[in-house]
Order: sequence, then structure tokens, then C-alpha cells
Amino acid sequence: MTYRSVALMLCLATAGPACAQQSPNEIEMLKKYAGTWAVDCAKPGARLTVDVKTLTLNVGGKRLKTAAPLSAFSYYGKMEPPKGFDVALLGEARPTGLSLLAMKDDLGLFLTVDADAPLQKQFGKAALTGKFRRCP
Repeated sequence: MTYRSVALMLCLATAGPACAQQSPNEIEMLKKYAGTWAVDCAKPGARLTVDVKTLTLNVGGKRLKTAAPLSAFSYYGKMEPPKGFDVALLGEARPTGLSLLAMKDDLGLFLTVDADAPLQKQFGKAALTGKFRRCP
């Protein structure tokens, strides 16, 4: 189990009741990143959808939909977050949760999937790699 998997489990376990009552700050962050995202919006491939009520991952007919997501500014704990890190968007689902890292670079906002082994096994590592940009 990776550090990030443990962090996701701890965030979701300690915030269980908060899933039903998201904070205004979480709703604001989810609205900031709301929409459909892809590595290349013009081509078929993995799609991420961010909404106040759920995070969704669609890849080749397979789908993972989470419960009400949470935002985590301290996702990396005491470790230095990567350059451009804004917030982690975390959703609980079975058999695995979904962790999206919201980032910013010279081209603007993007999401990356922090994929653990079960998520990679279900959807394929290649489908979860890259910078997901908001689709028009």
C-alpha cells in the first residue's frame, strides 16, 4: 500500500460524515474544476468528470463513479507538493477510490490521476497517465 493510498483512506475515513455535508470551501474547489477533462479532447480515450456530487472516470466502456468528493490541500502532508499543485480532489468508490491532483502550468489548469495499483489494473496505466485538460 502506498503513502498516497493510506492518505486517501485516512482522509475519507476521518471525513465520512462530511461526505454528506461538504464544506463551502470544498464546493468552491469542486466548482472551480467542474467539467469534463481529457488528455486530448478531440480523440477517444479516458475522460474525467468533476462535479460537486461525484468524480467519474470513463475509459473504454469502464466507469468508476465516486461518492461526494472532498478536497485536500494537505494531501502531501509535510512533503513538498509538486510545482503547480493546487488541491487534491478525493472520491470514495469501490473497489478503489479516485484521487485527482489539480495542478496549474503555463498552459493553465490540468488534472492528473494519482492511480494506485487496483485502479491501474482496472483501467490500465496508460489510460490514467498524462495531463487531463478541460474539454470545451
